[in-house]
Amino acid sequence: MIEIGVLGSTGSVGTQVLDIVRKNKDKIKVKLLGASKPSETLLSQIEEFNPDYVYIENGNISKNLKNTQVFIGKESLDFLKDLKLDLFIIAIAGVKGIRPTYILLESNKKVATANKEAIICLGELEKGKYKNIIPIDSEHSAIFQVIDRRPLDDIRRIVLTASGGPFLNLPLEELKNVSIQQTLNHPRWSMGKKISVDSATLINKGFEVIEAHYLFDIPYEKIDVVIHPESIIHGMVEYIDGTVIANLSNPDMRIPISYAIFYPERKYINNNYLDFTKLKSLNFLSPDYEKFPLLKVAIECGKKAGVYPTTLTMADEVAVNLYLQGKIKFLDIYKIVIEVVESIKDYSINNVQDLLDFIDYVEKYSLSVAKKYGSS
Repeated sequence: MIEIGVLGSTGSVGTQVLDIVRKNKDKIKVKLLGASKPSETLLSQIEEFNPDYVYIENGNISKNLKNTQVFIGKESLDFLKDLKLDLFIIAIAGVKGIRPTYILLESNKKVATANKEAIICLGELEKGKYKNIIPIDSEHSAIFQVIDRRPLDDIRRIVLTASGGPFLNLPLEELKNVSIQQTLNHPRWSMGKKISVDSATLINKGFEVIEAHYLFDIPYEKIDVVIHPESIIHGMVEYIDGTVIANLSNPDMRIPISYAIFYPERKYINNNYLDFTKLKSLNFLSPDYEKFPLLKVAIECGKKAGVYPTTLTMADEVAVNLYLQGKIKFLDIYKIVIEVVESIKDYSINNVQDLLDFIDYVEKYSLSVAKKYGSS
């Protein structure tokens, strides 16, 4: 029996994790559920899976839970250090995933994560501990599966694919007035709101480049991005002899989730298999950096290292939240992120508290920058 904890259980990735559990009740036991706040969804999950532990970032559960210990608030997260589970799954969106990821890595726990922000912001602080991580993002899972135990010296480059998002074929001029609903309407994947917006700006792919650099210890010069609208190939690895090995499947987050839980084994999920006779074509395009400048900005921040990846992450989080609240327009996301990245001052980060303090600083600074674009 595989004992797991799911932090972020009520979100898009978390609910898909629990879908995998339902199909494998004889193989997986959920020992921990975590969410940002109490909700009917969380209470339903607790009733169904009967975990030993529940973590809530804000709020409380009024219902009396038998045999379940409840932890409230970020200050209580140290309880994770003492849990002896086979796998901790980080399905939390955004920078909220940093603290639990840090605690788990420092405690040498086995982690499967869909939270790229934590890897990007922790950066050099946790270098050497990323070997305990199995990625859940489809692109990084693809690279992980292809590289698995092969020598890194044999790799010429890795290629991350991007669908291009909902605005791939929309002229730059028309991006000025796109609606929130249009932005969230991803052509291939069903995802949470934050990552859907990041996919529409293509900054998400820049985040993934930085994440790949740390997860696989690959220099940026060996990481490429191509637009692949069909989202059938999720990642490729080209070796020094010219061989390219690709990971293909229909778009379905449950595939990398299942692989992370059962690694190195594979389990049946459903009948969503590729029918190659129906694949009319697989297309590949170079990214349009004029229409999607944040992809280039993100890669440049990764190469600069230091405070830049964290600055990028927090500026984007602020801008996307304001956009989803209807306070700024789509292209204002570009303007806010670029202005913050270009104007932020250097800052010494020697430990995780320094990092969290810096994140607070960048958040306040980003909000001040955003005011000129009509946000409050």
